[in-house]
Amino acid sequence: MFTKIIRSTGSRNIAAIVGSFLATVALTIAITLLWPFGDLVEQVLAGGTFFFIFWASIFYWATLAQDGLQAWTRVLILLVPAVTIDIINLAS
Repeated sequence: MFTKIIRSTGSRNIAAIVGSFLATVALTIAITLLWPFGDLVEQVLAGGTFFFIFWASIFYWATLAQDGLQAWTRVLILLVPAVTIDIINLAS
């Protein structure tokens, strides 16, 4: 039952919408924390500049997946390292 749900088109669409948004937020925070130039305002602007590009790219990449499982895998490939970078940088 779970396998059928995770492989469905609805799961792929949820991965594209929700998963891409979460991955984009994590990537934007990571860029803001890692940006080596300028003060805090410039770092936030640099992270925000890439927000739409990241979201559109991840959304499209997840939408092109054959099923929901592949879409979630694609989103998690980007989400897990970005969240790890965020946690490491915010903890130090």
